[in-house]
Amino acid sequence: MSEQHRAIPFAAPEPDQTLRAAFLSATYGPAWQRFRLRSELEGQHTAEDSEGSEPGWAAGVRSWVIITAWNPGGQIQTEWDNAEAHQRLLARVGRAGLVPTLAVNGDDQWRETALILPGASLRDGLRLGREFGQAAVLYGVGRRVALVWLGTDRRKVDRGGVDRRRGQRCRVERYWMQTVG
Repeated sequence: MSEQHRAIPFAAPEPDQTLRAAFLSATYGPAWQRFRLRSELEGQHTAEDSEGSEPGWAAGVRSWVIITAWNPGGQIQTEWDNAEAHQRLLARVGRAGLVPTLAVNGDDQWRETALILPGASLRDGLRLGREFGQAAVLYGVGRRVALVWLGTDRRKVDRGGVDRRRGQRCRVERYWMQTVG
């Protein structure tokens, strides 16, 4: 029997390509350590990219999540609405027992206040991202980063890209962290 890759027919739908391009061209992280997403094929794999080499803000934690409450669904909101959503996210993260680090997602028109959640699980990221209407969140382990697109379809499937507890689908794209500047 062949060990060929089979596409999972119930995977989450492809994200909007304009929105995807914005995520892939953006920078992320705190002001002192920004990064971009890059695939292994985009450049040489260096010692800095190894799994054991985590960014300073993730030192000593198994995993991390970067999330924002700004511009839900990729729709630009007023500064007031974004500030109010960010305060709700801060309160929610505090109730979950997570200690955030302030970060920034994106640049120019799409520059958004965000939070890094050291020690957060993928499930934490999925839950918070959906609660705050986000199109995607970043989940990482060391310098490995997953761009996790959040689906809204609640059909349950038995494998691949699924929050099984709720049956909500997501699509995962895997990248390496590439430090900027």
